[in-house]
Amino acid sequence: MVNYVCLQCHDEEAIPLKVVRDMDMMDDGDPTVPPRFACETCGGEMYPEYYKSLHGIEHRLPGISTT
Repeated sequence: MVNYVCLQCHDEEAIPLKVVRDMDMMDDGDPTVPPRFACETCGGEMYPEYYKSLHGIEHRLPGISTT
């Protein structure tokens, strides 16, 4: 599971890793931008707390440590 946090209302949602990876594979856009989803509560952008992309790029919210 990849924990996503809404950048507007700070709601959280755990999204299965397979879903995030599938979205990553289908995305032909900028590889430095992680797969994002719309918040079901407010419609804002959801960003992963931590996700290492298929391109090896680590994405994390500021202030989140993976150690």
